[in-house]
Amino acid sequence: MEETTRTLRAGRRDRIVIAVLAGVIVLVVAAGFVTSSPAFCGSCHEMGPSHESWSQSAHTGVKCVTCHETPREWYGQPLRAVERTRLLARDTWRHLSGRLGEPNDPSAIGRTSPMPDEICLQCHTPDRRATSGFRILIDHPEHARRTGSCVACHVYTAHPDPDLGKPLSLMTKCYDCHGTAEYPEAPDACETCHPTDFDLRPPSHLEAPWMRDHGFTATADPALCAMCHEQESCDDCHGVEMPHPEGWLDGPVSHGAAVEEDDEVCFRCHTREPDSCAACHHEGYDPALGPWIEQHYDEARTVGVASCLDCHQPVFCATCHMAPAGVPEE
Repeated sequence: MEETTRTLRAGRRDRIVIAVLAGVIVLVVAAGFVTSSPAFCGSCHEMGPSHESWSQSAHTGVKCVTCHETPREWYGQPLRAVERTRLLARDTWRHLSGRLGEPNDPSAIGRTSPMPDEICLQCHTPDRRATSGFRILIDHPEHARRTGSCVACHVYTAHPDPDLGKPLSLMTKCYDCHGTAEYPEAPDACETCHPTDFDLRPPSHLEAPWMRDHGFTATADPALCAMCHEQESCDDCHGVEMPHPEGWLDGPVSHGAAVEEDDEVCFRCHTREPDSCAACHHEGYDPALGPWIEQHYDEARTVGVASCLDCHQPVFCATCHMAPAGVPEE
């Protein structure tokens, strides 16, 4: 009887152990399935921008964990579970402690180092054929051999910059080598990389406000323009050095000399109405009251003419105020 009881108890214990193990396995599998979903990553609001950019990329069919976890064989799943648990705990702690925005913290949520090649090579091979031959003439295997790194050319691949679209490579990266003294064997002539029938004008240049607004782009990133344009092309079009050199406002070679020589040069970009000069030079200027010429006498009467003489010679006033005999003053 006792033997039978012990057998029943052992059998019950074994079933409990098996049930617990089965439950643990089911939970681990379910947790692995849930936490490997991009939707799970996007559910954290700190990851929102990264998830949104990924959803607009050429890698929308690739899960976050495919690139952001160490590649392992199937039998390495326990290590993957441990790693994922550690990262989730770390990110939860960073969220609760308010350490997500630390600028020099490379492990903060949503920030990652450049992808190592082993990540890319899970799906791609260095000798793959480039797929943009209608736009770019490129020997992909040769470039892969020379650069020695996928991210040397491919940036923002899975998380494109919304201002740059979603190209798999950016032309600015080409100029890390092409056209530089360090790599003279990499020429920068257009026909080196582009087919003869390819329209070399970027889409931004075809938009109506480009001529009006391109100065903001040129100022923010001069290297972007320098890929196609020489400095002379900017200077010849504007009539002065562009972007303006250091000290242009009040240095020894200032904008005042250009105005004295030919103020029409300024108004190729700056507007006469409202008066761009008055906006900076005249504290009391009110565009609603009309041009500065109609307001300046009140300013001169109130605060004097000392500030006027910073730019104008004393005889400048006589141009208008000392009319020839017989000609009434305006």
